[in-house]
Amino acid sequence: MRMNKFYFRGFIFFIFFISTYSDLQAQLVNIEEQRKDLKSGIQGLINFSFNINQNTRFLTKFNNTLAIQYTYKQSTLLVLNDISFLRLIDTGQNIDIINKNFQHIRYNYNFKKHDNLTYEFFIQRQQNKIKFIKYRFLTGTGFRIRVFSKDNSNLFIGSLLMYEYEILSDSSNLLSKVLKGDFYISANIKISDLVDLVHVTYYQPALYNLSSQINFELIRDFRLSSETDINFKILNNHVSFSVNLIINYDSRPPAPLSQHPLFYSINNKLTFKF
Repeated sequence: MRMNKFYFRGFIFFIFFISTYSDLQAQLVNIEEQRKDLKSGIQGLINFSFNINQNTRFLTKFNNTLAIQYTYKQSTLLVLNDISFLRLIDTGQNIDIINKNFQHIRYNYNFKKHDNLTYEFFIQRQQNKIKFIKYRFLTGTGFRIRVFSKDNSNLFIGSLLMYEYEILSDSSNLLSKVLKGDFYISANIKISDLVDLVHVTYYQPALYNLSSQINFELIRDFRLSSETDINFKILNNHVSFSVNLIINYDSRPPAPLSQHPLFYSINNKLTFKF
């Protein structure tokens, strides 16, 4: 019995570590991968799942994903929702392995006379128990510029100003109100007929402190997130191989994560089509 309990706890710790580590990769949310081609009308997806498992332990899992984009003339509205919940009930104790939700609304306006320039406005709400985010609200505005576009390759840069209101759920229960920059570079490059690269990097430095509860150095307090995908087509598109690299850095993470400001993951995928 002791051995079984030991193995079970070890298994739960392993699942918790993998889930938490994967969850911590998302310090910033990659909006670029949710954008779709600018064609008139509505397009998107909705995913909903709910599972209950009862064996030696009781496990509940819930997930709802929504990504809808609507384009009319020069205006585009993007709506995102992601709710993930995984709870284990063991001897009357609730263990949340995943507990997060995220909502994002972004409006884009493409100028006719300057088709390389796009105005952006967004609002975002986020909670994440594993990341000690009790509540985070963001709103921002700025511009997106298409620097390069040719032969299925393009390069965008974005420069926005945003307001962040955040309450942490660690022992400090810290409240912060900060004006931040929101800068990003997004690229989709066709290197050859067989190789393409997709990349996005977000950089969000603190610019002005609106809260008396925190003390930090402006500019040196920042979040950085980078994601790169390299895709290789093999054997006439029947076989493909891809490498995904994600790097996240927070210069001022919540206190329980202060020793782990940097997280990264490398994922490889081999796909066969027939």
